[in-house]
Amino acid sequence: MKIIVSSLLNYRKITAVLSFVALLALGACNQDSGNDPAPSDKGLTNIVNSSEEFDRAMNARTKATGPQFTIENVTRDGNILTVKVKGGCSAESFKAVWNGVEIMIYPPTIHIALTHETADVIGCPTDLEHTIKIDITKVVGEGDHSNTTFVVYNGSKVQDTTLNPDGTVSNSNR
Repeated sequence: MKIIVSSLLNYRKITAVLSFVALLALGACNQDSGNDPAPSDKGLTNIVNSSEEFDRAMNARTKATGPQFTIENVTRDGNILTVKVKGGCSAESFKAVWNGVEIMIYPPTIHIALTHETADVIGCPTDLEHTIKIDITKVVGEGDHSNTTFVVYNGSKVQDTTLNPDGTVSNSNR
């Protein structure tokens, strides 16, 4: 009888240990690394809220150093801004920077600097076209931004593109 009880206890210990190991393995396989964007963020350009980075981008564009690009067009579909650019190395090498200020006149206005983030790259083709998609809710929050004017500044040279609430676009090269 003692052997049967001992065998039964060993069986339960082994089963408990194996169950625990299986749970650990499943948890490790299901672990999110935290580095991958959420599924809804895939294909979107990174946007950051930083007045310092915004100021740096605005100052650097007067020097026109680094890979050059031109903003061809800006459109909005809901809370996604789509910026068509010509030049730069790849769509993934762009970053949008918001200065953290929403000017609350009518219509409200948000300023965004678009920068090319590939460091020390020389020779990016100037004729490649890229589509940059920016989810504005990442910095200005959820809500209806259909009456908002967006000014997108080119971080590689002095070029400003304004998307008006009615969908019209104006460009300025100072």
